Order: sequence, then C-alpha cells, then structure tokens
Amino acid sequence: MNRRTLLGAGAAAALTAGLPAAAQGTWPTERPIRIIITYPPGGTSDFVARAFAQQLGSQLGQSVIVENRSGGGGVIGWQAAVRAAADGYTLLQSDNSIATAPALIPNLGFDIFSDLTPISLMVDYPSVIVVNNDVPARTLREFVDLVRSRPAGEVFYGSMGQGSSPHLYTEFLQDLAGTRMTHVPYRGMGPAFQDLLAGRVSMLIAAPATVMGAMRDNRVRVLAIGTPGGRVPAMPDVPTVREAGFEFEFSFWYGLYGPRGLPQPIAARLAEEVRKALAVPEFRARFEQQGGVPVAGDADALRAVMRRDYDQWGKLIREKNIRLE
Repeated sequence: MNRRTLLGAGAAAALTAGLPAAAQGTWPTERPIRIIITYPPGGTSDFVARAFAQQLGSQLGQSVIVENRSGGGGVIGWQAAVRAAADGYTLLQSDNSIATAPALIPNLGFDIFSDLTPISLMVDYPSVIVVNNDVPARTLREFVDLVRSRPAGEVFYGSMGQGSSPHLYTEFLQDLAGTRMTHVPYRGMGPAFQDLLAGRVSMLIAAPATVMGAMRDNRVRVLAIGTPGGRVPAMPDVPTVREAGFEFEFSFWYGLYGPRGLPQPIAARLAEEVRKALAVPEFRARFEQQGGVPVAGDADALRAVMRRDYDQWGKLIREKNIRLE
C-alpha cells in the first residue's frame, strides 16, 4: 500500500471545537473505552488491537479494552460497533475485510461508508505465503509445481474465513499460477494457523506477525512475501513473490473506526493519539520487528483504501460467486 498523507497540524486545532455539551470535558474520563475486533484471540488483528489498547490507554489515562466479537464473517462485531452509542467509548478495529463485506454479504445490514466514522489507519502488513514443514517445497515456484502435479483440489489451504483477505489473495494467486487447491475457512487466523502447524492444511497467506515466531523456531516455512518493494528487514531471507515471477503485492491494513455520528473532536483526538503512539520508537518497533509498517494515515486515507479494496476485491467476489457458507 502506498504511504498515505499523515495527519495535518489542523487536526489538533479541531480537538475541542463542536463537542456536544454532554461530552465536553468528560471524554474519556467516564468509563473504559472498548475496541471491538471481529476475530478470536491469537491472530494479527488481536495483536494489533491489544498493542494499541495498551498504548492508547497510557496516553489517554483511561483503560482501553479489547472485545473479541467473532462470527458471521465479521458481521457480529461490525454490527455491534455500528449500533453502539457514538460517544467515543466503543470503537472498531477492522482489517481489509470491512471493504469486501458488501459484495460478500448482500444483506449486511449497514453501509460501510455511511454507518461508520473512519478515524485513522494504524498499521499495514505485507502478506506472506507459508507452508507447513511436511510440504517438500522450498520455494514458491516449487510449491506451485507441487500443486500442479497433484489431482485438482487435493492440496488444502486455510484462511480466516470465507471471503476474507487471505481467501481472496489465495484465489488471486491461484489464478496467476494456474493452480487449484481446496479452501478450508476458519473463524480467525489463530485457529487456521494452528491447523497449519498440525498439518491439516498445507498453505496459508497470512501477515508476518502471525507466522514470525513459528518461522524462527523452524515450525513452518515462509516461501515468499508479497511486498511492493524489496525484502523486509524483519525477514531478510524471505524472497518476494515478484522474485518468483508473480505480480502479487497485497497487504493487510488495519484501521480504527467509530459509529456514525462520532463527534468530530473525539475522532480527531483519537486520530492524533494514534499518530502520537506510532511516533514512539519502542511502540513502532513492536510492529516493525514483525514485518509491519506503521501508517498513521488520517480518515481520508482510510476511506481511500476502503474504496480501493471495495472496488478491486468486490469484482473478484462477484466473478467467483464467493459467499459465506
């Protein structure tokens, strides 16, 4: 993902203007803030949310807790956030899947562009292609050849749900490579990765944070990384997908939202706190050490990546008739 425009100095001037009288001077002192995520514990979404909850809580002087609301392909968590009071005490962290939800779920029950208040981008992770140690392939090209040599559908790959970014990215990669595997959807990357380790699925596309520890312990093998640039410092020995001859440059972005009607001063304050958090070297390092790129883009930058993915991946979903099972 291209680097987005960072928050301007004008955001700070808007922190107190126009705040409703009931909230003026009280937020966030009344009660803890909760960040809803749509996946169970154990995956990258959970790691990102808990890292930000700790840092933002310290900066705001208020507890920030993470609430895992998985199920329904993300709908349960998204709807909980949409229906929450727009008072700054309920936020949503979502990845790319929020942008593809309308094409995947015709009766979503809300509009992703009008029923949420984008606050800020948070961090971006390049995708990595990982296999379990029982797979004999040592490179992406070898893996592609291996899948081609097997009967169609005999090789299984996992994802964190039907229509999730890892599912769509793998479908795109298969179209590029001319292969066909069998998809096994899970309710989050944590359970999917556990089944990869157990050998129940052969391959996953995930974020580096999910696989880094197991890769260092030689429990999985990372074949390639889908970054638009060169290799990443956190994984210097992992070649890019482009080095294997495929144009595949997709990532996992994470953004922070509030319900529709979130007062602009609160949204601006939260965006500024995200920017401040990512300016702390020790905090940035938590993501960079796992292959992530901190991106404190403003609300407009978050809307832009949502629109891009809504258009690109919505088209693929419709072409392949992908639906929640």
